Amino acid sequence: MLNRQVSLVVVWVFLLALTVACATEEGPIGAEVAHGQVVGTDGATIGDFTFTQGIGGLLLYVQVEGLTPGGHGIHLHSVGACSPDFKASAGHINTVDKPHGLLNPDGVHDGDLPNIYAAADGTAKAEIFTTLVELETLLDDDGSAVVIHAQPDDHVTQPIGGAGDRVGCGVIEKS
Repeated sequence: MLNRQVSLVVVWVFLLALTVACATEEGPIGAEVAHGQVVGTDGATIGDFTFTQGIGGLLLYVQVEGLTPGGHGIHLHSVGACSPDFKASAGHINTVDKPHGLLNPDGVHDGDLPNIYAAADGTAKAEIFTTLVELETLLDDDGSAVVIHAQPDDHVTQPIGGAGDRVGCGVIEKS
């Protein structure tokens, strides 16, 4: 009987160790993950991001540097391309044909996200959870991009909440 109990404990410890060894920084085992590098207007990498699809929504982790201190609009754009002026990323993802803005009384579209905030040294780190879009949509045939703007989004003004110029862009790639 004691040998059987010892054997069960050994098997349990082995399975626990295997589970811990298989975990990744990108997210839970089996979770769908995507990532990308954020480039600035000069083409240099200024940060990165990771998306992890959860059961109840999509989690975005983003970290960037070189921003002006304060708020910056961040949106999901409908084309996975970042030309030097970032216009190749097109407009916001909008599969629901709604106006822009998390606070817009007429609705919200899939590309809308809360602002990120850069510290005095120009760095920003944020975790953003959204139920407005799934990773599958971001990874469609023409891809998608994360775009960071020069100013904060007021979440109402059309078409981009007064967020101004595009100062960062990253193509979303499946991990």
